[in-house]
Amino acid sequence: MARRLILTAIITLIVPGLVAAQDVAQPELQTRLVNLPTHLALTGGTMQVLFTHRFTDTVSHAGAGNLYGLDSSADIGIGLAMGFGHGLDAEVYRSALFKEYEAALKWTALRQGRSFPLGVAFRFGSDYRAVSGLKDRWAGFAQVVIARRFGSSLDVFVVPTFVSDTPTLRKARNVGLGISLHLPHAWDIAGEAVPANRDVSSSHAAWAVGFVKRVPGHAFLIYFGNSRATTTDLIAGSDIPGGFNRGDVRLGFNLIRRFPE
Repeated sequence: MARRLILTAIITLIVPGLVAAQDVAQPELQTRLVNLPTHLALTGGTMQVLFTHRFTDTVSHAGAGNLYGLDSSADIGIGLAMGFGHGLDAEVYRSALFKEYEAALKWTALRQGRSFPLGVAFRFGSDYRAVSGLKDRWAGFAQVVIARRFGSSLDVFVVPTFVSDTPTLRKARNVGLGISLHLPHAWDIAGEAVPANRDVSSSHAAWAVGFVKRVPGHAFLIYFGNSRATTTDLIAGSDIPGGFNRGDVRLGFNLIRRFPE
């Protein structure tokens, strides 16, 4: 079932673009949705700072007494990215979960336009899990981001991902799906889904919804989702120790600042 949904999504993105090419305005997107990358890279000379915050307790478990998880501990991440022009940028990110470091390069190969109304990017990098007690710490990954705009307000993304190592897997594969709905007054709704990894018996589909407010130089996202993962290896593997359930709801946020705007 998951393969059929992924194949249908890819065909829906690509076929209309090949049949009826047209001018597509550059979407007002960030370089990432909630956790997944978009096809866009930072412009040359632009620096970006990213903060991520995922509360560890679920809304239902915490209840009103613990402010629906806001009183719990959190997995905090901080990242720094730089645009080099020609569709190329680089990012370094560190998450408190597994004390993990991620370094990545992204190249925007195609932007939406008259000749090819799809966005395509390639992203490569490595993860290093620095928490004590792990035997295998390094992982390499590769991603392709395929983007397609429908109408004037909806962007759809398919993100096939390969990771060499996760905490429990070797050669993990998965495909993330994402949307970004653009609303008036610089508001967006971002949504993501990553299917359960068939190689992990306890894996569940991960989902996330973000409500985004854009102002010059900033983007603030309020997060609702079931998984705490923010790095590529944990997203693709869906094998976080302790796991998560499909119906879990956790709160959090992303904060992005660019210099200059």
